[in-house]
Amino acid sequence: MKTIIIDDEVLAVNVLWAMSKEIEEMEIVGSFTSAREAIEFVKENPVDLALLDICMPEMDGITLGKHLKMYRSGISLVYLTGYEDYAMSAISMHAVDYILKPCSEESLRYAIESATLLNQRKKPSVYVKTFGHFDLFVDEKPILFKSGKAKELLALLVDREGGIVTSEQIISVLWEDRPNDEATQNLCSKVARTLKNELESAGLDNIFVTNRGLRYIDKTMFGCDLYEFLDGEDSAKRRFQGEYMADYSWAEERIPILSKMKKEE
Repeated sequence: MKTIIIDDEVLAVNVLWAMSKEIEEMEIVGSFTSAREAIEFVKENPVDLALLDICMPEMDGITLGKHLKMYRSGISLVYLTGYEDYAMSAISMHAVDYILKPCSEESLRYAIESATLLNQRKKPSVYVKTFGHFDLFVDEKPILFKSGKAKELLALLVDREGGIVTSEQIISVLWEDRPNDEATQNLCSKVARTLKNELESAGLDNIFVTNRGLRYIDKTMFGCDLYEFLDGEDSAKRRFQGEYMADYSWAEERIPILSKMKKEE
């Protein structure tokens, strides 16, 4: 799980970071002594779990937890506190667990195991279909995008297999007849925000990552017939019948490559 640590004490952050290295389920993607810096990070990056102190001078942990959930509704919270009196506050935030300081590796490991199980239960089944027409399915139901361009942007990011795509690259594909000027760049940013909002509305907070004009998708968050094909799965190769993202002309370049790979097997 992608995890962040938030505590106003540097020593506490370092101790948690060291303990976390021993727990396979955790991937520390950030540590913060400032609540506001943590909020800014969560706005732009996928995070599954936050380990956060309750008593902090800039913003208490309960208030911080509300802000984190505002931007990542599926984020799990584990609170750390030196006072049992705060347990009810942690419970009111539907926290996975609260740990009394000083934190032991055993108590941290137990909390992470609970968070992992909870995360697995609430994670939707997400699948991207690229052969034929492009569609995104959540729990086997197609997502109806309000914005056609937002859907096309997602298709482009899926086609790039999780690689980082710049605004200039997006514009050259999605608006090939427009100049790369300020108006087009603003349009690109607007479409990216729309995609982010549409995915979050579908409960898919962690699929799309955007940061300072760089965008990519997290391939680990969904299944995809293209990726199964490239991994050599026979069932995916049988499903490919010569059509790939049929709605988008820019996707035609991949069809001969896939057709050749299928014939070579």
